[in-house]
Amino acid sequence: MAAIGKIREKSGLLLVIIGLALAAFVMGDFLNGLGGGGPVIDQSKIALINDEKVATSEFSVRVSEQADLTLQQNQKSNMTSEESFQNVMDVWSIVKRETILNQQMVKLGLIQTIGDNPTAHITMEEYMDNINGAHPHSEIIRNFSDPNTKQFNPQAVANFLNYLERGVVSEDAKEREQAIQSQKQWRLLSKYIKNDIIVSKYNTLITKAYYMPKALAEVDFVDNAKMNKVAYFGAKYGLVTEEETSATDADYQSYYDKHTMDFEAKEEARRIDYIVWNVRPSTKDIQDLEEQIIEFGEELKTAMPQNIPYLVNRIGENRYDSTWIKPGSLSPFIDSAAFAAEVGVVLGPWPENSAYHVARVMGHSLRPDSMKASHILISYAGAYGATDSTTRTKIGARALADSILTEINNSPSKFAELAIMSDDPSVKTNNGEMEWFADGAMVPEFNQACLENNIGDLVITETAFGFHIIRIDDKKEATDKIRIAQIDLPITFSQETFNEVYSKASRFAAVNQNYEAFDTSSIGLNVIKGDFIAHLAKGVNGLNNSRDVVKWMFEEGVEKGTVSSVFDFEDKVAVAVITDIKPKGIQSLESVKEGIKFMVERDVKARVLTERMSKVTQLSQATEFSATIDTSMVSFATYSLQNYGPEQDVQGRMFNAETNKLVGPIVGDQAVYFFKVIEDGETPAMQDLKYTQQRSADLFGQRVSTSAYKTLEDNAEIEEFLYFFY
Repeated sequence: MAAIGKIREKSGLLLVIIGLALAAFVMGDFLNGLGGGGPVIDQSKIALINDEKVATSEFSVRVSEQADLTLQQNQKSNMTSEESFQNVMDVWSIVKRETILNQQMVKLGLIQTIGDNPTAHITMEEYMDNINGAHPHSEIIRNFSDPNTKQFNPQAVANFLNYLERGVVSEDAKEREQAIQSQKQWRLLSKYIKNDIIVSKYNTLITKAYYMPKALAEVDFVDNAKMNKVAYFGAKYGLVTEEETSATDADYQSYYDKHTMDFEAKEEARRIDYIVWNVRPSTKDIQDLEEQIIEFGEELKTAMPQNIPYLVNRIGENRYDSTWIKPGSLSPFIDSAAFAAEVGVVLGPWPENSAYHVARVMGHSLRPDSMKASHILISYAGAYGATDSTTRTKIGARALADSILTEINNSPSKFAELAIMSDDPSVKTNNGEMEWFADGAMVPEFNQACLENNIGDLVITETAFGFHIIRIDDKKEATDKIRIAQIDLPITFSQETFNEVYSKASRFAAVNQNYEAFDTSSIGLNVIKGDFIAHLAKGVNGLNNSRDVVKWMFEEGVEKGTVSSVFDFEDKVAVAVITDIKPKGIQSLESVKEGIKFMVERDVKARVLTERMSKVTQLSQATEFSATIDTSMVSFATYSLQNYGPEQDVQGRMFNAETNKLVGPIVGDQAVYFFKVIEDGETPAMQDLKYTQQRSADLFGQRVSTSAYKTLEDNAEIEEFLYFFY
């Protein structure tokens, strides 16, 4: 499995989780101790969903488990603060969905509640059928498919479950720890599958309840099959000049009154302006860094060769790299000089890519750029990549490898025939023959064996994977390569420089305590205007890792015009002011006026065009409005009007209008139209309506998984307190 059976370092993540938990606990005590100065938060719950409590402790465990799984899947050791908060929001979405659906399924009897624990009605047969039966779950298929062939391997599931059973009681501590971690991930996957099975039953219940009567099927069939031939033209809104498009307050009020429910905000949103002071290295910082890199160069020059890797790793931003480098791979500042220099020569320092660098030549070697080889891998129990079914001992593997080598030496043509014994899965497609690989691309022992031996040689070498019988098939011409030890020192600001910028921002915040002062004093500074955001936004656009800014925006007592203290963003600091608050509920006309300007002006243009077109009596007058007459076949289900785009209201009228009667003006989204049905389409002979009924049922079923839940969520009473914990 991609996400199972691999161990990652988790100490950093553990510290983050513990920190979040402690912060939440302390924050709760602090708020409870305010004595009326702030909200009293029940630390034990993070949300109420239809009066059902979502426990903080259980939610925190889910957040931790999901973070762990995400890190392993992405092969990372830690998350940024933005990624951590996004992980919280992802878990919240999952928990909210599970809770709402579980409540419905309890009512239907699909889930029974024993104490506080809901238990799904799933038989062992159902569960195992989704694990390794005839109908494996999509997540099982995804996790247990061969990464090369993408084919699902049922045996891999059985092998993994056997591995868990043995591994958790293994006497080998490392194997036991790995199995325990894998078991935790399996439980997560198993829980997800069980939940998905029961949710599928719930969706099936809704889907099976749908039925389209034959009478409605006949109407649907006619709507989709009957085609009217229609001639039409549209006067596009661009014909109206800006002078004629002057919308009045009455126009805005009229549009607002007609669309009031469109302006309902589900939650409060706020907006800020903020000033950013970027922190840049001072002249003194640059001078200090130059002196420091010179000192590092002296250390590099005098250090013993065996101590240089430690030196590079200790004082540089990069790790020591022992690979051999070909010409053209180094910085252009030193590439030529490095290959001409003797071992031990120190190059630099030089500035490049926002850093100072110094390097020492560690060695020269004639090596080919790439090599080609064939191999037969003989693995053994405990070797890296060995399957659970591998029982061969290390001694037995070496003996078998020696035997195969002897046979190939006696009869070289048998290599391909004997390659079938290889434990490398790729042997099925390549008979052991490998493509060209770059010097250093293989594990060190394999790479070195190919370097040290000649084309055509047969050798045995041991790696972590087992014993390899290697035939060196080809090599590129050897060229001079070098090893380089390089120290990189970023050109960055000092703490003193940061403090100076921070102090400047602090003075600004202290002096300008309202919007008017903020606005006046910010002239000439780097002011950025933010967008409206809600209390669970992960940050502010333009500021990385700015969740703290969002939390401040929604703190008790922070109002329109409130100026913040200084926020620290590593290489910049910022001060913000609340510029607008959009409350929950129906928004005022004034607050939405700018957003509806385009639609209101379009309505004004429609009114102007309707008046101009009042004397149209025939389609040939299209030229008076810079239009041409178009002819199209239109059904009730037609998606788009040729040359104009989607016009549902207009197309609906076209489908039901009388033949040879001029209709218009009709206001549409793109233009104001006149049309005439010139040929009333015939209704095709009635087909078997079962197809129409089934198609309708299928379309309904496709929407159930999302639409049913969306309806339940929209009607649920949800009170969440994530803001106070994350």
